[in-house]
Amino acid sequence: MNDQQIYAALELADHEVRLLVGEFHNTRLNILKVEKVKCSGIEGVTIIDQDAVVTALKSAVNNASTNLGARVQRVLLLLPSWGMKRFTRRVQVAVDRNVGYTDVRNAIREAMKTDLTDDYELINTIITKYTINGIGYRKLPVGEECSSMSVDIDLFCADKELTFNYAQVVEKAGLEISDVSLDGFAVAKEASLAEKSIEHFIILIRAERQTTTLTLFAKGRLISSEVLLGGSDALIGAITEDYRLPIDVAERLLYHNARLGAEKYPESPIFLWSNEGKTYTISENQLIKSISQPVEDWIREIKRSCDPILETGKVSLVLTGEAAEIIGFDQLLAKAIGVDTETYTPETLGVRSASLAAVVGLFYVLKDQLSYRKSILPGINMEEFHASLAGSKSGGVDDTLTRKLKGILFESRGK
Repeated sequence: MNDQQIYAALELADHEVRLLVGEFHNTRLNILKVEKVKCSGIEGVTIIDQDAVVTALKSAVNNASTNLGARVQRVLLLLPSWGMKRFTRRVQVAVDRNVGYTDVRNAIREAMKTDLTDDYELINTIITKYTINGIGYRKLPVGEECSSMSVDIDLFCADKELTFNYAQVVEKAGLEISDVSLDGFAVAKEASLAEKSIEHFIILIRAERQTTTLTLFAKGRLISSEVLLGGSDALIGAITEDYRLPIDVAERLLYHNARLGAEKYPESPIFLWSNEGKTYTISENQLIKSISQPVEDWIREIKRSCDPILETGKVSLVLTGEAAEIIGFDQLLAKAIGVDTETYTPETLGVRSASLAAVVGLFYVLKDQLSYRKSILPGINMEEFHASLAGSKSGGVDDTLTRKLKGILFESRGK
């Protein structure tokens, strides 16, 4: 029996749908497919055009399914941390001599009985500490002898209406939801931020088109999140307004040509275009002048949100999200806020983009849960996938991913 399990992770971002398909092989994450589809149906974190989002999601799913030779059926869903609340519980569970994963399940079930307000939905249950025989552990000491165990659990909740709206889009696209996670926690799993925050505060800044999410980590725990309505959209908008350029062109100029924080910028043209019989050019110096004010405003707003934490002790910043790829943005933040700042990009082959850090993190949220959850159904139709692979091996199917990869390998060897 083949126990291979493939999962799909989904983010409905503020300007595009991001869908990843991957599997863990010998504890290593292998990404099989990445799909990004533009979508204008979300404003900030609010779905304003459900049909547009459903259409974009169906397009991403169909593209992935065709390439894999198997239907994507269910997803791990990423949710924004808008209005996030944290509740803390300490649960005492009886242990039958040796600690095991059944005891973890019992502790989580007990914690989930916590009464929540009607406006919130439970999203993540995070165990922060196990106490056995008076000794605290960050990781479950499997096999430890005891008669009872104390478990500290953080319950993270999101706005119920927002959660249901996102879930409804997924269901209308014909998909099931295997699990959900808040974006800040997903990035933390991918980048090991909880472990890094044991010695000092870490502020994760997830900068996207229309939103900037700040998440605080301290002493190995996720503490709080704040979502600012504003992001790189203001910069793209300034370019389109000043030079009457299409949004996709302004986007490319921002992410591939702008270098923030340089002392001097050249006047030589970096882009040329024609309109109504006239030819126009833009230099890097003109580009930077166009976006300098919105950049300053954006950074000022981020600093305002960080200031209360900066006054309490040592802090470092971790920058991720699509806007983290703007050249020099991390250096400007570091200079303005006055603390060490690093840009986080996933190291996994195929998803080495800061924009994918959160959706990649969904796989690691899932991996943690696989140890104590009885089963999580795969994200794609595994029977179709194995049939597709078998067809590629026999030469019956020319279009599968494996066939294409083998063709590339054999072709390169023959040269």
